[in-house]
Amino acid sequence: EELAEFMQHKWGLAAAGFDYDVVAVFGSQSTGKSTLLNRLFDTRFDVMSEAQRQQTTRGIWADRGSSGARHVLIMDVEGTDGRERGEHQDFERKSALFSLAVGEVVIVNMWENMVGLYNGANMGLLKTVMEVNLQLFGGGDDSRKTLLYFVIRDHVSAAPLASLAATLTADLTRIWAGLSKPAGAGAFDAYFDVRFASLAHKLLQPEAFEQGARELRRQFADRGSADYVFRSEYRRHVPADGFARYAQGVWEAVASNRDLDLPTQQELLAQFRCDEIAAAALAPFRAALAPVRARVAAGHVDDG
Repeated sequence: EELAEFMQHKWGLAAAGFDYDVVAVFGSQSTGKSTLLNRLFDTRFDVMSEAQRQQTTRGIWADRGSSGARHVLIMDVEGTDGRERGEHQDFERKSALFSLAVGEVVIVNMWENMVGLYNGANMGLLKTVMEVNLQLFGGGDDSRKTLLYFVIRDHVSAAPLASLAATLTADLTRIWAGLSKPAGAGAFDAYFDVRFASLAHKLLQPEAFEQGARELRRQFADRGSADYVFRSEYRRHVPADGFARYAQGVWEAVASNRDLDLPTQQELLAQFRCDEIAAAALAPFRAALAPVRARVAAGHVDDG
């Protein structure tokens, strides 16, 4: 209801019809996701103080963005792997899946030193949500592609962007090959396109960072350019005045899916300990019962 109110009265998006786009961002906590969105789309998301590292975005926040003449709805998703949630990763899985389902473009924000890492680069999270995304929303005639746009932050090493992109592409290919897919599922590129960009260090190389951010912003704004981001095959074809209802339906489907409710390490340990205690408690009973079972198996029956 609140999203519908904002779409209608605060952002003026409800009257846009089909002439709007949806962008979401996710990645590890404190990697500058909100800062990046504010630079690219003139949004007003809260950003982390440079004097301390702590969670800034909690939950999923939305704002209207500026991107040339297009109407753009921007979703800022809570960072993954934050100490505030610890091992309880249920929400980050669901929010990431929600982003994949409703977003035409999903910006995956990461530090350069995370490239090649499984959890640091959110490959484990992507594997889980891609698999469930296929089960819930993939394979139908109305399925649409999503652009995964990897933005590599603090690119200060001598490794070229092409090399970093090759590493991430190989990781995605390996993940897709290992997914449990529904019958009739297509190849990876039937569901996703992938692009890569890198930005210099914001504090150490401020001019290079601003230049890279302007170039990235241009890709989202310049309809006439060959590398324009918002392509027709990414559209969800949901009218703007119905997007809030559509998003609510997607979230309900995501929230009710038990495949995302994976146990934490504490829960797994607790289950193991309970099984261990139960086995120890049953051992004397089973030992005492063994002679009786042997007599029954041999056909002996005791009167009384």
